[in-house]
Amino acid sequence: MDLGDLHFPTAAEVSAEEAARFREATPAERMRAIRSVLAAGAVLIARSPKRAFVEAYRQRQEDLAREAIAQFLVRHGGNP
Repeated sequence: MDLGDLHFPTAAEVSAEEAARFREATPAERMRAIRSVLAAGAVLIARSPKRAFVEAYRQRQEDLAREAIAQFLVRHGGNP
């Protein structure tokens, strides 16, 4: 069987195409896409046998982000 010019895209090519489609989307379409990804992630977490670990990890990352923002504001003259 001759496959000739059959080409399978690399992961980088697929990512570049998806990024281009996202950039071309309207703001509303972008928000729908982001919400869809977040909803899919929530479903995966809810069904995961390691749900407690994932939720604890997520909460810790949010806490670290809040701390980093507060420290940034203190360093640059804002009030936390």
